[in-house]
Amino acid sequence: MVVTIDDIETVAVVGAGQMGRGIGAVAALAGYETTITDIDESQLEEAAERVEWSYGKHVEKGGATEGETDAALGRLTFTTEFDDAVGDADFVTEAAVERQAVKEDIFADLDAAAPGDAILATNTSGLNITRLAETTADPERVIGTHWFNPPMLMELVEVIMTEYTPDGVADTAESLVESFGKTPIRCRMDIPSFIVNRLMRPYGEEPAWMAYRGEHSFEEIDSAMKYGEGFPMGPFELADFTGGIQIRVEGEGDHLTDDRPMAYDTEVCPLLHQLYEKGRYGRKADAGYYEYDERDEPRIPVDAGQGFDALSVWAPIVNEAAKMVENGVATAEDIDTGARLGGNWPMGPLEKADEVGADAVVRKLTEVASRHEDTNKLAETLPCDLLVQKAKSGETFH
Repeated sequence: MVVTIDDIETVAVVGAGQMGRGIGAVAALAGYETTITDIDESQLEEAAERVEWSYGKHVEKGGATEGETDAALGRLTFTTEFDDAVGDADFVTEAAVERQAVKEDIFADLDAAAPGDAILATNTSGLNITRLAETTADPERVIGTHWFNPPMLMELVEVIMTEYTPDGVADTAESLVESFGKTPIRCRMDIPSFIVNRLMRPYGEEPAWMAYRGEHSFEEIDSAMKYGEGFPMGPFELADFTGGIQIRVEGEGDHLTDDRPMAYDTEVCPLLHQLYEKGRYGRKADAGYYEYDERDEPRIPVDAGQGFDALSVWAPIVNEAAKMVENGVATAEDIDTGARLGGNWPMGPLEKADEVGADAVVRKLTEVASRHEDTNKLAETLPCDLLVQKAKSGETFH
């Protein structure tokens, strides 16, 4: 029997770090009896303090009343006793460190300790959920729920299915997310990076190649995308902020050996390797694409990108989004919702395609691809069949 939203009364969260305590705080505030468990007692103590603090800020901003947050605190339990925490849970979210092996061990333990009909979810931004499911005796009850940071403030949650996940389990997970006051989008296949982070990859990748080839400066591209297109940050500024250089280079081997559908099969731009070898990991290292020293933000002139064609950045993102629709990974609506809510983008990539026309996107992609004739990114950059069909027919995605 598939657990429905009406069956869920108790929620357990494994991991009391920033994401785990945030998810637990949201669940308790939504009315669920919630237990947060961690092997580290001091981590739990800090989590309790941070949840109380975040509730206070929530009240200050008018998101809840003191009575509501007091009641939520009464529904929250913090414990190091793993079996007690998950033994009576209807829905469990694992929110431990982002390491495949660690999560697989936890799921094996969850399979033994949680009720047989409980749904087991993982909060991961791109790890292999299928392999997590296969550590359990019943992989059908495992699903991905990728929350965005911080959970109390960010509205989006990606719900990721594996090949084992029945629609009913995904439906229940989405209903639970909605009961939390969040917006779910569904990723129907366990692909690397899922939806939003998969869109983020070409946002940073093609600009890096342009800079590597000396076609445009960091400032030109960042200014065009930030001030011209309305993105929160340009691609280079964002990579420095998130540590994207280090993440991409150190994760390259994992991506190239991933056996999931739509796995990446290209190497990262050499420019990232050059910066990485110099220790320029981003803002945390005081240098990445930009120099930081005592500054928190790079100096990006507002008018630096006036001569830059932003469609050169948009087109590969649109192509990636169209591939997801073409392969049945997600709907155009969910992809665009994810970009707007998860990335704070000015519009979704398929909304952009409809605005400029699929034919314009295909022409730009052909131009971009021509610059990759001597790299292993040529096939990845060429427009996908669905996008070509849209260009020929004049049809839109929405």
